[in-house]
Amino acid sequence: MPIEQEILLDILQKRLQERRRTNLCQEVSEIKQEFAAGNVKFGSVDQFLAELDRL
Repeated sequence: MPIEQEILLDILQKRLQERRRTNLCQEVSEIKQEFAAGNVKFGSVDQFLAELDRL
């Protein structure tokens, strides 16, 4: 593989990693806001599935 292709591949991989990192940070921020607002519930997997069935 020519060096130019390797450099391009490296750049694209880094951009994808940065995009994933940014998305993860946004999700964490949203979850923190939901938790602070009291909109987070804790329970077992069975309780979660039962709640989904009620919807």
